[in-house]
Amino acid sequence: MPLYVYAIVSRPVRARSLSSGAGGRLRPVIGGGAAAIVADCDKRPSPTASALRQHDAVVRRIARAVPAILPVRFGTIAETDRSLAALLEAWSAELEPALDLVERREQMTLRLFGRGGAVPDASSPPSREPETGDHPGRSYLARLARAQARARSAPELEPLSEALAHIVTAERISRHDTGPLLLTAYHLIPRGKARVYRGILKRRAAALVLRAIASGPWPPYAFVPELQP
Repeated sequence: MPLYVYAIVSRPVRARSLSSGAGGRLRPVIGGGAAAIVADCDKRPSPTASALRQHDAVVRRIARAVPAILPVRFGTIAETDRSLAALLEAWSAELEPALDLVERREQMTLRLFGRGGAVPDASSPPSREPETGDHPGRSYLARLARAQARARSAPELEPLSEALAHIVTAERISRHDTGPLLLTAYHLIPRGKARVYRGILKRRAAALVLRAIASGPWPPYAFVPELQP
């Protein structure tokens, strides 16, 4: 029977602590130094609002039972225990540091709204600039690297940087090139420190100029590495 995968954790947990709730009976599948938390399923669920909320509720329940969790994307299916265990083994090099990073931490999501200029989409080829004598391929790669660096930067958050330095362990930035939403910052903080985070944001909000909205805490969805099947 196919398996619905909810999360990858740093170590297996007792089935009893994961067996309640609408997600059905959950169990670990172990591979390498990690374990995937799964439930048997008949088919891939449709991405309805109710199903998405149920998925998140199960992920949160797992997070409360383990020190480190990497949430898995909604609708992820594995064919068998053996194939999933083999993938976990193959992903060991990526999973180990990622699990170390999120251990006993959770995610806050900060969105900045305003009229600031947009940053080019890093997934699009950068606009052509005059050549400086370098090989065209090297010039293209240099322009691409600059565009990607701009897409990951967040100068608008500089007024917060020093105040948040003692609580934010890691940061992921996603910029938006249309609409009033300028950027989304994903901040990894110690579990239980969401109130402290919000307090810092409230005290420093005036310095940001832009409108800031924080949500969370969430499981660390933004800190899951890209894993190739």
